[in-house]
Amino acid sequence: MAKVVVFDSWNERYKRPFGAVKQGATVDFRIDVALPYVSKVELKIHKDGMDEQSFEMKHTENGVYEVGFQPYAETGLYFYYFKIQQNFDTQTRTTYYFNNRDLHGGEGFFTENYHDICTYQLTCFEYADQAPEWYRDAVFYHIFVDRFYNADDVVREPKPDSFIYARKEDTPYYIKNDKGEIVRWEFYGGNLDGITQKLTYLQELGISGLYLSPIFEAKSNHKYDTSDYKKIDPMFGDESILTELIQKAGELGMRVILDGVFNHVGEDSLYFNRYGHFDSLGAYQSIDSPYHHWFTFQHFPDKYDAWWGVSNLPVVNKDSKSFQEMIYAGQDSVIDYWTERGVAGWRLDVADELPDAFIAGIRQTLMKYPDRVLIGEVWEDATNKIAYDQRRHYLEGGMLQGVMNYPFRQVIIDLLNGQITTKQATLKTMGIKENYPAEALAANLNNIGTHDTARILTMLHEDKAKLRLAIYMLMVLPGVPCIYYGDEAGLTGGADPDNRKFYPWGREDEEISGFFREAIQLRNTTEALRKGDYYPFSLNNLFGVIRYVAGDSWHVFIVNPTDEAQKVDLATCYPESGRWQDILKALNIQGNTIAPHDFFYV
Repeated sequence: MAKVVVFDSWNERYKRPFGAVKQGATVDFRIDVALPYVSKVELKIHKDGMDEQSFEMKHTENGVYEVGFQPYAETGLYFYYFKIQQNFDTQTRTTYYFNNRDLHGGEGFFTENYHDICTYQLTCFEYADQAPEWYRDAVFYHIFVDRFYNADDVVREPKPDSFIYARKEDTPYYIKNDKGEIVRWEFYGGNLDGITQKLTYLQELGISGLYLSPIFEAKSNHKYDTSDYKKIDPMFGDESILTELIQKAGELGMRVILDGVFNHVGEDSLYFNRYGHFDSLGAYQSIDSPYHHWFTFQHFPDKYDAWWGVSNLPVVNKDSKSFQEMIYAGQDSVIDYWTERGVAGWRLDVADELPDAFIAGIRQTLMKYPDRVLIGEVWEDATNKIAYDQRRHYLEGGMLQGVMNYPFRQVIIDLLNGQITTKQATLKTMGIKENYPAEALAANLNNIGTHDTARILTMLHEDKAKLRLAIYMLMVLPGVPCIYYGDEAGLTGGADPDNRKFYPWGREDEEISGFFREAIQLRNTTEALRKGDYYPFSLNNLFGVIRYVAGDSWHVFIVNPTDEAQKVDLATCYPESGRWQDILKALNIQGNTIAPHDFFYV
């Protein structure tokens, strides 16, 4: 049955150009309306936080209505739908065409009920904020430093009131009090020298970028409770050892980015100094402290703003001028200090907690250095994220170049575990593509696991066939893949701290390591997987990806996430696109059979 109203935000027949647009661009909208007595069709659109505006669409041919729209305000989000009016002899009928209820974009639905409203999103950005080419080409490796490798086989400068695991095989365990607070931190002894000693291993794996969990002095093993932003934790080494790591990594074609933790510090720090361990007058000690105004006290000194209520992580007031000067605005800021020493970029911890102006300030400082990158920890769609009742503008130019792409991770896991259909996987990944500026999509740091999530092998119920598919999807989807240390060795683990086991040197699962090496090699040797445009599709129970770069051939990757063999049937392609189907037909893949939990690649 033919549809009476047709609009598809993914199809340039109905919206051109596709996806996010640069400020000042004109967006051409078309909607097909096969209804009688149509008197008016309107594009109803509003800038985020502003009043709705109406643009009457011109009737250009039989049933076709068109209008050109130019964003009329500053960059940000615009939300739109269509209003259709029919005039009959005795009455007027008003109907609407809305986005689908999951707000993924693409095809929507036609209704008479305005209260069903689901608007489409149009992202408008200031300029194409491209990440460096080395970063976009890289495969990253995320290292939780204490858990990777110990160059000495003894723990350097152990922390007071902590314990050291007897064996590297021991399972991590927290010692907590009756309030659920960790009272003794535990360590394995991994250090920066250890990473340097394993650079050849990482190079052979195919790695070209290292993302280190925090390395500055802190009481904990995770180091998100910074004690001193300009000092390497003695357990990990010192500044000269970091310099050696950066230099030797560079000689092997690898660059190093650091974790910037600027929302909070440790209570046991130079700045807060709750326990008096530092030769400074900390904010906890006196209202006369130069750091006192960095923090918000409800009752001095024992009640203060802390990250998620965790008392050992006092939150810093990012509006403090002296804090801004220390982190990015001063002559010898933290960003300057470490970037001048060869750090290739930064990942901003809990970017949602950092004001846009603060992030923009960091980026402005980082722009002084060629080929540096700034990405942020954002767990949702970063284009429409609301944090603390404020719409965030991370990816509109001059702030983040990309974010950690947790939505793609969720798609991969849910698809392989049968929690979503292949069509839903197509909708979700295409929705991200439509909302993100193309440069940001290419710069997202994709993952299938981090120090904040359960291990991917555990999430997939230790099914190696599913894991193999997940690894290849990580390499094939758009963005920069990042491997969590030890996943390639077959580590398992649930929630923190179980996901932070020591790397099993000498006990690796060689079959799983082989999956990673082969998939990384495919990406490293295929330009389309690093730079190509991205077209997802589904064929009944199969999920497919087309990657293409001008002058190269089309590359097609089709996953069978089911327990049964599936035949490729091009007649079932979603979204329906003559161009995509022509490409698939030209590749002569019709009728191919894909085994359970396997893939087809050409």
